[in-house]
Amino acid sequence: MRIACLPLLFAATFCVSPAAAKDTAKLRPATATEIRQTLTKTSNLKDAPNGYQYREGGKIGYRIDDGKICVLQQRKSECVTVYTDGKRLETIDRRGNRSFLN
Repeated sequence: MRIACLPLLFAATFCVSPAAAKDTAKLRPATATEIRQTLTKTSNLKDAPNGYQYREGGKIGYRIDDGKICVLQQRKSECVTVYTDGKRLETIDRRGNRSFLN
């Protein structure tokens, strides 16, 4: 079986089998609005000077952009890319792990 490597943000490489690459080809980056509509309690987030948003009194920061969610916790940021087929939101982390938001 051949493995295809697809470049992602920050010059990372995401390697997938041809079947998984075909599935990804059907997806497009989710908009920030689509992500916010799927995630709960995003309307409670307040902007902070560092570019992240926090729940009141919370120590975990969130940055939601088109095609990406980043979480800042204890000075470490972890980001996932977010794709959609128009119905479901799929996340892919920097290790290539996939999961669904809805």
